[in-house]
Amino acid sequence: MGHSHNTGFNLLLPDLPAMIIRFLSFITAGPFWICKAWLLSLFAALSFSCVPTIFRDGVGWDDANPPLPPAYELKADQPLADTAELTIPEDPGARSHGAKLTPRVFSAGCLFIVKQLNLHPYLPASLGGCLFLLSGIISGYSITGDRKLALGVSLILAGLYASNACFSMNFEPKPFDGVAIGMVAVTLMLINRPILFSASAFLTCWTDERAIMSLVLIGITVFLLINMDTKVRQNRGWMLAGAILSYIISRKLLEAIWSPTDLSMLGENLLTSTAYFQLAGWSCFEGAWILLAMAVWKSWQNRSPLVSFGIVIVALGCIGSCLIVLDVSRASCFAFPLIFAALASLTPERKNEESPKSSEQTIKHSESRKRNSKVRKKAKPELSVQNHEKSNDFDANIAASQTNYLTGPVFLAALISLISTNWEIIMATVMSPCPSTLIWFIQYLAN
Repeated sequence: MGHSHNTGFNLLLPDLPAMIIRFLSFITAGPFWICKAWLLSLFAALSFSCVPTIFRDGVGWDDANPPLPPAYELKADQPLADTAELTIPEDPGARSHGAKLTPRVFSAGCLFIVKQLNLHPYLPASLGGCLFLLSGIISGYSITGDRKLALGVSLILAGLYASNACFSMNFEPKPFDGVAIGMVAVTLMLINRPILFSASAFLTCWTDERAIMSLVLIGITVFLLINMDTKVRQNRGWMLAGAILSYIISRKLLEAIWSPTDLSMLGENLLTSTAYFQLAGWSCFEGAWILLAMAVWKSWQNRSPLVSFGIVIVALGCIGSCLIVLDVSRASCFAFPLIFAALASLTPERKNEESPKSSEQTIKHSESRKRNSKVRKKAKPELSVQNHEKSNDFDANIAASQTNYLTGPVFLAALISLISTNWEIIMATVMSPCPSTLIWFIQYLAN
């Protein structure tokens, strides 16, 4: 009997890696693999984090519990309003809100729209969280050309959105952070679309000042994309600089009707937040610290000390930026583009047929393709069959490529991020009731 029991266990354990590989192959196969990977990331995010506010409260504007602070209420009614008038010196939280919400016009516009539609104030932030997860798939695949790595990066982000940045909220509601993170994700996904990339970067600046740091990290990611043409990378850098400069100029013009920015809370927050520097250091990247360490080591081995030191300095700068504000877990989310920069530095140069083309690269070669169209017409059926065979064997070819060594570290980073997010739920529940989505769903069905 013991022999049969051991045999059954031994049969299950060796099959587990094969089962995982088959499952990942199923998720990343077919024309709708992005949708399947996105749904898996959403499921992972909901399973390992607090219950979304919309699930818990309802979909109506008045269902939000607790209600929005006065500064957010004013912005929901008047997106261009000056919230400095609502500053309450005796209340540090309200004072901080009144000082910082005034220029966040795009986030306020999203809140204005959902209020007019009588929808939950956290709906824009939740949609931003969905785009945040989608960026892991789109940008991860654009950088590596590997579908499984793209899924792994999205799972890293599923653990990184920190318990209450996008989908849920602990303590006092702050519905603007998820909008800002979502717009950063959209900008990252639009790297190969120059006009939309510039417009998205400009709008991102109007969601949150911390998003400017995220745009700088996107610029570093573009700089490290060796599979992108040098001129295209330079153009993207100038586009980001132009978007930030346009934001500064337009904000200076609008400041004529706004009160001066109150920075008196900065020093007080910094002194208080230094007690959380370990939390800030972990929350910025969590399991993705593995990828950052690999990027630093590989760049050093490749005799690129500038890249190695640059990644270290920027990572420390991201941690320091989290200490400026009191909500460390939310502020750490703005550092996520550095993960894609590390991924770009770890990705080897691909062949032309394996590289996802940017729009400029596509236009550049369109004329030469048209010239040879008549010659290629005779061989068209044969070429289509060959292309079909290549698409079927695409993942197999990628698995055998140089990016294969990244699969293990990426999924290990995802597992660590998801588990650590679960620990954040336990810590938050001690201070304030915050059940996970699965526990909430079971309770909902029981009632």
